[in-house]
Amino acid sequence: MILCIETSTTMCSAALGRGAEVLATRSIEAPEGGHAAALAPMVDELIRWAKAEGHQLSAIAVSAGPGSYTGLRIGASLAKGLCLGYQIPLLAIDTLELLAHQAISALPEGQEATIFPLLDARRMEVYAARFDSQGKRLSEDYAAVLDGEHPLFEDAPHPILVGNGATKTRGLWPQSSYEVWDEGFAPQASAMIPLASQAFERGDFVDTAYWTPNYLKDYVAVIAKNKVLNR
Repeated sequence: MILCIETSTTMCSAALGRGAEVLATRSIEAPEGGHAAALAPMVDELIRWAKAEGHQLSAIAVSAGPGSYTGLRIGASLAKGLCLGYQIPLLAIDTLELLAHQAISALPEGQEATIFPLLDARRMEVYAARFDSQGKRLSEDYAAVLDGEHPLFEDAPHPILVGNGATKTRGLWPQSSYEVWDEGFAPQASAMIPLASQAFERGDFVDTAYWTPNYLKDYVAVIAKNKVLNR
């Protein structure tokens, strides 16, 4: 029994599962740092349900990033606290790999494609990676600046761009052929369960005390403008 936590975007979700089976899931849209208020009650509800059904947690899986700095930090903090409290191991699931597998599961049977999971990194930047249609990783996670002169996918066959970062690419490369899947494609905890179960079977646990999410870019704090003094 694995509890999965996903907080890399404005969609905040948690799910319980075993193997590939999703037993219970909760999700809510939590914009502007709303994960802090939304996540803990959802997780508490799922844990109470598991106890009532006689289930015992074996591990916690958390979205490892990249993505929202604040969201990832909140998800990681809660996951670590639960692991320490229940004395169970922690699994870290790459967010872009999760998003790629969600897209692959939506492909028509037999369709070949190159999957580019893209997460918004503000302005014209995205967090990106590259996978084939069987889920094989073809690149490491990286931060990219989008521009109209150089398509992100270059010579990749049948590119499909997935996620909230893919929205920025609509019409950006009119001379190129590619698909954009953004509506309904946010990373989800329920989709993390098969990946987390596989990682559990392999024993791919991370150090609960010292592991940190993969932010890819350094956090830049912004000083809020005083609306009264206009400065």
